[in-house]
Amino acid sequence: MALQVAGINHKYHSASSARFLDTAIYMTTQNSTHTFHAEAALNQESHRVLIVDDEPAICFAYRKLLECERFNFDNCETVEAAISLLQKETYFAVISDVRFGGSGDEEGMYLAAVVRREQPESKMILVTGYGSDELKSTAYELGVSHYFEKPVKPSLILTLLRALHVIADEVDENKYLMSILLTNTSLS
Repeated sequence: MALQVAGINHKYHSASSARFLDTAIYMTTQNSTHTFHAEAALNQESHRVLIVDDEPAICFAYRKLLECERFNFDNCETVEAAISLLQKETYFAVISDVRFGGSGDEEGMYLAAVVRREQPESKMILVTGYGSDELKSTAYELGVSHYFEKPVKPSLILTLLRALHVIADEVDENKYLMSILLTNTSLS
């Protein structure tokens, strides 16, 4: 299967990829509720997201969704590239597939462990088309924040990122207020 959007040919690796991209394109062309949420966002530019998936159509769909929400983001197609980016940037959230290159490998699980070690504050979101209870359990043991089995509605990922964003802002604000309180207390 293939689709041409904005002059770019996108090849689907699966039917769920096609549905995800179709929904993402639909959502980015709507001017009602989706636009309202983007304008209501407080400061999502401060929260960078890393997208890791070997399917270009999935990366394209995530990119379109995150652009509408004004999140800063990077995307890559390999775990090696993701690890390189993790060494250069700080990420608020990492969204990753589990399997890469159509193999039975679960490189996304390795990436989850790296994210947890290198950036423990980052939210790790794993998405897989080959889920199982064992994989889900292992993912949570590795410190994965959220685990989804495909097909995943793009609106679910956006809702999750918005909620995580609000929580992160509240935590940052609380830390700031506590530092002011501690400073004022020590000056007294």
